[in-house]
Amino acid sequence: MRNNALRARASAAAIAALFVLPGAAWAQAAADTGLEEIVVTAQRRAENLQNVPIAVTALTASALAAKGVTDTKLLATAVPGLTFTTQANLAAPRIRGVGTAIAGAGNENPVSMYVDGVYYASAGASVLAFNNISQIAVLKGPQGTLFGRNATGGLIQITTRDPSQTFSGQADASYGNKNTIGANLYVTGGLTDGLAADLAVHFKDQTDGFGHNLLTGKEVGKGRNISLRSKLQATPDDRTVATLTLDYSHSRTASPTYRLVDGELGLNGQFFAGGKFDTNATIDPRTRVEQYGAAFHLSRDLDFAKLVSITAYRRSNFIGIFDSDGQPEDYIRVLVAEPGRQFSQELQLISPNGGRFNWQAGLYYFWSRDGYFPADISLPLFGITSHIRTLQRSRSFAGYAQGTYKFDDLTSLTVGARLTHEIKYMHGSGAVDVLGTPIVIPAGPYSDKTSVTRPTWRIALDRKLGGDVLVYASYNRGFKSGGYEPGETAAARYFKPEEIDAYEVGLKSQFLDRRVRLNVAGFYYDYRDIQLNSFSNGVTHIYNGDSAKIYGLDLDLTAAPTRNLTITGGLSVIHDRFGDFPIVYTAVSPTGGIVQLPDGSAKGKRLQSTPDWQLNLGFSYNIPLASGSIMLSGDFFHSGRWYSTPENRLFQKAYNLVNASATWSIGDDARYSLQLWGRNLGNVAYADQLTIQVPVADFVNMAEGRTFGATFGVKF
Repeated sequence: MRNNALRARASAAAIAALFVLPGAAWAQAAADTGLEEIVVTAQRRAENLQNVPIAVTALTASALAAKGVTDTKLLATAVPGLTFTTQANLAAPRIRGVGTAIAGAGNENPVSMYVDGVYYASAGASVLAFNNISQIAVLKGPQGTLFGRNATGGLIQITTRDPSQTFSGQADASYGNKNTIGANLYVTGGLTDGLAADLAVHFKDQTDGFGHNLLTGKEVGKGRNISLRSKLQATPDDRTVATLTLDYSHSRTASPTYRLVDGELGLNGQFFAGGKFDTNATIDPRTRVEQYGAAFHLSRDLDFAKLVSITAYRRSNFIGIFDSDGQPEDYIRVLVAEPGRQFSQELQLISPNGGRFNWQAGLYYFWSRDGYFPADISLPLFGITSHIRTLQRSRSFAGYAQGTYKFDDLTSLTVGARLTHEIKYMHGSGAVDVLGTPIVIPAGPYSDKTSVTRPTWRIALDRKLGGDVLVYASYNRGFKSGGYEPGETAAARYFKPEEIDAYEVGLKSQFLDRRVRLNVAGFYYDYRDIQLNSFSNGVTHIYNGDSAKIYGLDLDLTAAPTRNLTITGGLSVIHDRFGDFPIVYTAVSPTGGIVQLPDGSAKGKRLQSTPDWQLNLGFSYNIPLASGSIMLSGDFFHSGRWYSTPENRLFQKAYNLVNASATWSIGDDARYSLQLWGRNLGNVAYADQLTIQVPVADFVNMAEGRTFGATFGVKF
């Protein structure tokens, strides 16, 4: 922790140096307008970010564009404390160390994804490309009172644009390296008086891969994505708003590109001899994710409160086929299909803002069905195939209420609670055969049912120290659902829910005539019954660990020292350690492959995919022209070392990323624009996923390398 403290002090000093600017510069800035107010719905009501006693990083559409954040995976470079890795292209985000390494059917992530108030349960559905985004807010820490189960780490809250009665739109087309073409379209307008609609379209096609499959000669690390989203919004009177949202997306990729970790012998006794983004697999990897849904929002202002109803239905399907060992020998093949569907209904009552006592209450129902149909793990060299078929169903009922009482104009107390009842059903079967002949008694068909009832709560006290400074302290309880581990030769085993108690103190401030916004939060977590995993012969084994302790701080900074210059920064420092409980230990065999050792203790080990510190620094500088302007933007991101498994043997070392863009806005109305952009300009090779596969090898799937290109845009 001493090294972390030194790094934190150095990073804080670097950020503080931003304020040591000539007094004249700040004096000039003071004559201009301060930073724009950011409105968030972190407490299910519209509030100024600086008045919300929760650690929130909020990114507007313009901030996302300046930083080149075009999908959920790239959010981690702009949000301190957030990591966003994937497993076979399924999302596995973490906030402040809380997340999951088990992305798949029946296991929802403890970092929840909400789009326009609708919960996205599927891990495949949580890797989203952006187009018509209004704002993204990342809420840190348990949000179980207002958002329910599976928000123990926090949540990613995405808000899209609403239609307008005024006809307008924008479009852009781009071309980048790896023969990548992209296009976006957004158009909106009124259909009749009181009825408006919009349409957003996103398309991206990368036809050249980042690497090659050395065995087949084909390119890997490429893909295509298309998504559509449309809203129809009716305002029959000044009290009622009804919105119907429809969306569809389809993506296919030549990934994941698993390969041996550098410097390690595979089971074949050989090192990997290809490039960082290459693979050496017996089959070319392919994944496909398709999802679509509909949501109906109804809002009605009553005399005493606003009534909100959110009804949503979604379907998704993930299909993947890949070589799970990344070696030329046909050790392990995986074919998996994960169809899923969900339905949710929420009713909210929200009091008006501005009174001495602000409150909200709600009822929530959630139903989902997903599973593996099929999940076939083959060992072709030995003629062995494991067959798994599962169907998991979840039903959840919850009621909640939260209120904030203002003792005076400076001090407020927030208290909230939620009670959730959840039922999990599992139906499945499994078998193992050799050359098509069963060699063991198959598991199933089997079925099981488990129900749990858990309370979650929130208590927060905040006080204003002047007009632009808020301090707060809070205590939150959260829980993540349990689930079932599918079995080949035995019935599925239930793993318990996780629980977390989170304590947080924070400071939210604006100063120098609101030219600087600085928000800091310190936290301590007691994290229990942690859901962990290990891999053997292509199969994931899930179990509950005892506990972990996590503490640290994060910081968000935005400064506008001059009218045309904006500086941003973020810092996260985390100390995380498991408690004393048994975990799987492994070692690299001197002759190649991985051997499993006797179980050891997790005590003192770091949590998975959790860097000890992260730093991001960025700037945007606007150069006015006679007609139009040029915006120069740059971002630096540093991630500390993170470990892929509880035993802490396999890790991604610390790395740095640099991104930059230059945007020429043409004309006084900036109707046309031309942007030159680049991400990961140093072409840094770093892991998206690291996995230990007993007995075959340690393998890695790399994140994207350098990307660059040009985008032409038009507004109308």
